[in-house]
Amino acid sequence: MESRLGVDARRVHHSRRTRTAVVDQHATWIAVNPIQGCPKACSYCFLNERGQTAVRPEQLATPVETVDMLTASPYYAPDRPVALYTWTDVMALPSSRAHLADLLAVLVERQISNPLVLITKCPIPDETLHVVTTARQAGLRTIVYLSYSGLGRDMERGIRHDQLKATFPRLADADVPVAHYWRPAFPESATTGTMEAVFDWAAEYARCTVAAGLKVESAALARLAELWSELATTPGVTAAECVYPQAFWDFIHATHRRRPGYPLFHTNSCALAYVLDQSDRFGVFGSSVCTARNHCPAAQRRRCEADLLSRPALTEAAVRTALNRRGHPDTPFTLDHPHGEVVIHAVLPTSAAAALTQDLGMRVRIARQHSDPYWSSGTAGALPLVIGDAR
Repeated sequence: MESRLGVDARRVHHSRRTRTAVVDQHATWIAVNPIQGCPKACSYCFLNERGQTAVRPEQLATPVETVDMLTASPYYAPDRPVALYTWTDVMALPSSRAHLADLLAVLVERQISNPLVLITKCPIPDETLHVVTTARQAGLRTIVYLSYSGLGRDMERGIRHDQLKATFPRLADADVPVAHYWRPAFPESATTGTMEAVFDWAAEYARCTVAAGLKVESAALARLAELWSELATTPGVTAAECVYPQAFWDFIHATHRRRPGYPLFHTNSCALAYVLDQSDRFGVFGSSVCTARNHCPAAQRRRCEADLLSRPALTEAAVRTALNRRGHPDTPFTLDHPHGEVVIHAVLPTSAAAALTQDLGMRVRIARQHSDPYWSSGTAGALPLVIGDAR
């Protein structure tokens, strides 16, 4: 009988390998992908449908070319978060880490001021940690997202969880800001013992936790349902912002009792604002995500409130100017000040909504473009979906 892992691996190799743009706008950050393809084979990863797991990473741009493409992008602005290597794990191979070292050197040379995010499940070797800390000392605002969920090696093929855990204190000791990326959520890891162990370890060393469920693209539904059967019988899973097991949802919304004062966010933008000592720039403050789901320190909420009160009121003319700049002139919209959002009465790409949100500093809601390469996003108004105990 073929194992689940064998089925996943066979499907990966039968998938057509596709690429994404080297520079693109995602919901929270500008994604920069000069290297694409991951040697790991996590069974839930969105790269499976793109033939980009269990493959040798492919370099599409040199470090110099990468920075040139970033700064020339219509999405670029010097204050906007940039996530590097989201279509690979840059720490997985020496060749990728060498590219990272050269890229950070170019970013230092060009005096790039953007907050930089590195996301990994892999250990960070001493020489690479030295590269990161040296770049930070030279002015780069680099934050490391450590993706640690409590799933086993059958789900996260090729991941050494003991080494991943050890990376938390190593980064903390080196004064590199760490955000714990608690994703995805599956029933098998949503047990009390596993969740307590993951949270307690991460909260000891990270600045905050970002808790996310499972993203379910339509093309991945059948495959993911083999791992979590209720996905196949629950309406709305592909339209949800994220899908959560009930036990996980309940646990993360009680972490403030377990560790008072430790921030836990559902939104990457809020996590980055907190770590960077900035206010909300994505229109999250005052929303239901802010008030009911994020566990945000009081001082951070005061910072966001003060910034919001100091801004001039957004005008329809400013919205129209932003839409024109993004290539969507004459698009109908409603400026809803009482609810703190701009509602676009048209189908736009998620990337456009994310860019407009940052342009305006207010939530932008759009009609979803179903051909959009991105999965459902909270930026586009998608909501979480919680499924009862599936074990």
